[in-house]
Amino acid sequence: MASAFDDALRTAIERAAPLSVARGVERDPSRGANWWGRWLAGVRDASMAVCDAYWCISPEALAAAGNGTVRLRLAGSLVEAIKWSACDRFSPDEVLWQRLSGLLVETVSADAGLIVGDVPGVAREFLRAVAYHSVGLDQLELDRALAMVHLVDTCVPFLSLGSAVSGAPQYVIDLGAGGAPQRRYSTGAVSQLCFAPWGADELLVGFERQLAEGNVPLVFGKLPRELMLEAVRRLRNQWSRTPPVRLRKRYAQDATVEITRGLMELRQVLAGEVRQLARVWRVCDLSRSGLQIRAASDPSGAWPDVGELLGVRFTDGEGWQLAVVRRLQMWPDHARLGLELVSRHPVLVVLDDGRLSIEALLCDQPARGEAVRLLLGPEEAVGTETVFMKHGGGVLKLRLLGEQPSPFGDARGYRLQVFQVG
Repeated sequence: MASAFDDALRTAIERAAPLSVARGVERDPSRGANWWGRWLAGVRDASMAVCDAYWCISPEALAAAGNGTVRLRLAGSLVEAIKWSACDRFSPDEVLWQRLSGLLVETVSADAGLIVGDVPGVAREFLRAVAYHSVGLDQLELDRALAMVHLVDTCVPFLSLGSAVSGAPQYVIDLGAGGAPQRRYSTGAVSQLCFAPWGADELLVGFERQLAEGNVPLVFGKLPRELMLEAVRRLRNQWSRTPPVRLRKRYAQDATVEITRGLMELRQVLAGEVRQLARVWRVCDLSRSGLQIRAASDPSGAWPDVGELLGVRFTDGEGWQLAVVRRLQMWPDHARLGLELVSRHPVLVVLDDGRLSIEALLCDQPARGEAVRLLLGPEEAVGTETVFMKHGGGVLKLRLLGEQPSPFGDARGYRLQVFQVG
């Protein structure tokens, strides 16, 4: 029964997904970001249900399954639950990882020197889960996450778990303790294995070359070329021997901040139309470029998603800062948000192109000849290349240079345009 439901669910997900190898992108205009958010939540819940159904099978039935068929299906269901939880911005589920680690220990020796991804089995499923964990699916909007999943699946035969490589930060898995992989520089215990993705780089180099030349490799089917090129370049960066690291030191904090959500709410606050805010969250740490925030609840009922615009004001400080959500991880009773600061002193200004006036948020201090960024609504745009900005009791002439593309898609409720001050 569990196997039949498992097969039916995977088929339904493939048919309903917004992005697939067979169909590419097929969007129903009536289905916006909220609809796909509910779809993703449903997929995660169903995947967890399948996982629990397999886990309820008695140990005797598992032992009598023969050739590890049920055990392999259980491992696969755990990996699917881990994958969809990450896509839905949930924190790594320690229970899922402990169950998956337990299955692996029953399959291979705890002191195994090497696990490779080109042999079907529980070990390969475990390796697939580690690969998903390593690419930050929770930082990607849905289409990009699905493209990355397809790409990772293609690379699994070239991946391995083995001994550490000196000097390279790696994801370490402790088979004895269980739990999600942790990024470290070295391994200590005998039972620890390190994720080694570098064998896939030659394959990724080939994919990048073909995609850059305008060709889509057959293994990607009808997936969009630009999306896959972006995924390949991101994956090569994540899986390199010098992966992205934190560039700025973080400082622990225990402060409270008031939060606004979205461009319209921040405009109202800066204009003095809103005096009291319902969101008062705590800052865990900060750096020169961002904040990490712990949020206990949100009156809107849903957490800010990756790419959303937030206004931030320390309760014991003055003035608002402008930030974008770069990371969201959810727990049953709270969420943690990683915010990237866009502007430390946003100012509400008025743009005039001779036909109409538009309220915008100025992100930078204007200086003659320099570029400044302005935030506008998604449907707002100046009609001419030259506009005038009312700022500080005067008027400045601006020349439109272009628009800064969003890495989160087009449905985040704002656009960031760049102008040169005349």
